[in-house]
Amino acid sequence: MFDPHTSPITIHYRPRNRNTYITITHNGEVCVRSPIKDEKRLRLILRDRESWIRSKLSAIAASPLAHHTLGETIRFRGECIPITQLPHLCETLQRAKNSIDIEKYYTNFYKNEAILTLPSRLAHYERKMGLHPKEIRFKKMRRRWGSCSSEGVVTLNTMMMQLCYEHIDYIIVHELAHLRHMNHSREFHALVRTILHNERELRRELKQVRIG
Repeated sequence: MFDPHTSPITIHYRPRNRNTYITITHNGEVCVRSPIKDEKRLRLILRDRESWIRSKLSAIAASPLAHHTLGETIRFRGECIPITQLPHLCETLQRAKNSIDIEKYYTNFYKNEAILTLPSRLAHYERKMGLHPKEIRFKKMRRRWGSCSSEGVVTLNTMMMQLCYEHIDYIIVHELAHLRHMNHSREFHALVRTILHNERELRRELKQVRIG
């Protein structure tokens, strides 16, 4: 159970921030980004947000993605499933000599699934939005689910194959919307909302999901 006075937290000192921001990662880590250096003061802030933090941690614990063991399970399409349900991956993992090999095979699996799955979903939303990238790229990224360059190149993180289809579609629509609005203005979010009416909810949910 989370205790604002004693539970471990990760503190990122951000002197340029005006406010203190608390986030809960996908694996239940409490992270604080703040211009405040004094940990005691930060603990008091956490105490004020204790109810919210506990509710988030409870939701993460109940998530189907919560209990994952490398080499035994895999996060795939919004679920945590045994690798035995994916015979080809299971066979490939038999060649793994260590955890580095296992992670490499997982990465390759996600990339192959992304190349097979995402183009048709992209084409669907391209037609629906009337927006067409000059180029589409698939690659593993550590910090972002996707990006859109000013040249019209959309890049999608192959690790998004861990997510449910609702979240995958949100990322696709989000990046396509950048072809019209290269910012996160009201107009940008309004455009996304014309396609996905629960845009706000999906955006909040994705902020809680750790990449990787």
